[in-house]
Amino acid sequence: MLRSEFLAGVTTAAVTTTGTGAAPTFLQQSTIGVNVPLSGQLAPYGAEIVRGVQAAVDETNRYTTTLTRAWGVRAFDDRNTVAVGQSNVFVAASDPSVVGMVGNLTAEVTLAALPQYANANFAIVVPCTTADAITARNFHNVYRLPVSDTSEGQLFARSTLQRRPPMVVVAVTVDGDFGFDTAQGFVAQAKTDKHTADVLTLDTKADPADSAAVILKRAPAFIFLSGRPDRLGPVASALRLQGYQGEFGLSDGFYMATTTETYAKPLDGALVCTSFPPLDRVPSIISLLNDFRNEVSAITAFSAYGYAAAELLISASQRANATNRFQLLTQLQEGGVYNLLVGQYAFNLNGDATLPNLYIFRVTAAGFKYYKAAVNTGFVI
Repeated sequence: MLRSEFLAGVTTAAVTTTGTGAAPTFLQQSTIGVNVPLSGQLAPYGAEIVRGVQAAVDETNRYTTTLTRAWGVRAFDDRNTVAVGQSNVFVAASDPSVVGMVGNLTAEVTLAALPQYANANFAIVVPCTTADAITARNFHNVYRLPVSDTSEGQLFARSTLQRRPPMVVVAVTVDGDFGFDTAQGFVAQAKTDKHTADVLTLDTKADPADSAAVILKRAPAFIFLSGRPDRLGPVASALRLQGYQGEFGLSDGFYMATTTETYAKPLDGALVCTSFPPLDRVPSIISLLNDFRNEVSAITAFSAYGYAAAELLISASQRANATNRFQLLTQLQEGGVYNLLVGQYAFNLNGDATLPNLYIFRVTAAGFKYYKAAVNTGFVI
C-alpha cells in the first residue's frame, strides 16, 4: 500500500447570485467525512461508499436555496489499517466543517477507531460492517445500517422455519471465518421454534467430502450455510453428491455473483438473505433512485449504503439546524425515525436498528429471485 496522502475534499461551497451585478452569496458548508480504504485491495469498495455519499450530497445541493447550507464530502484513505484509520479521525476533527463521519469498511479498523470517534463527539454511521461487536462496546455515537450478524441469523430462522413442523437443523460455518455469530443466532431462534438445531464448525483445511459426511451423520432436513461461497459452496456440492435432498439456507455472504455462477446447481432453490433491499421494488424512492443511477451508473450495496449514511447525517442536521458535530450527535441521540434509501430507520441506544429487516431471495440458474422480506413493512413491494 503505497499511498500515504489523504484525499482532499471533493466539493466546495456553493455560490448563488441575487441578480445582475449582485455580489455572490456564499453558503455555509457542512462536510461529511468518509473514512474508508481508497488504496490497496479494498479500494474499489471504499470508492463505492464515497460515490454513494457524494451522490447524496449532490442530491441535497440540487435543492439548496440561497442563504442556506451547502454540503461537501471529505474522503480519508484509512488504507484498512488501524493506525491510519484512527489518525484520520483526528484530522477530521481538526476541520470544523466536518459534522459527521461515515466508515469504516472492515470490523477491525472500525472497532479500533470507535474511541477516537467518541472522544471527538462524531456521529459515526457504519455502512457495511455487520460484526456484533461494533454496537456492543457501549459507544452511544454509533449508527449501523446493515443488520448485525446475530440478528441476521435470528431473522432468517424466524422467517423460514417458524411455522414448520419440528425438524433437524444444522448451521454450518468455518473456523476462523466470519459467519459464526450468524449461525449462533440462527440456531438460537430455531430452538425457540422447537426445532432440533446445532452449529457445526468446520476446520479450514477439511476436505469438502469429509465435511459433508460429518454433516449428514446428523440427518438434517435443513442446512444453513453461514459464511462465504468459496468456503462452503464446495461443501454444498459434496452434500448433494452424497445424497442430501433437503433444503439449504444461506447467509448474506452468499449474496454475490459467485453463488449463482458457480453453485447454482447444488444450491438451486436455496434461500439467501441480505440486508440490502431490492431497490427497484421500492415505490417511495423511484425518483431518487433514477437520480442516483444517473450519477453512479451501476448501484452497488456499498454505494447504496454510503448514500443512506449521508442521508442520515443530512436529515438529522436539518431537523436540528445543526451546524457542528456536537449538535448533530445530540439530535441523533434524541431518536426519531429516518426514511433512507435502504429503509426506514430508528436506532436503539447502542446504534442498531430497532426494527431490523432482511430481504430473502431464491437461488436460480438465472440469478437471485426476490422472495420476501423477513418483516413485511410495505417498504418493498
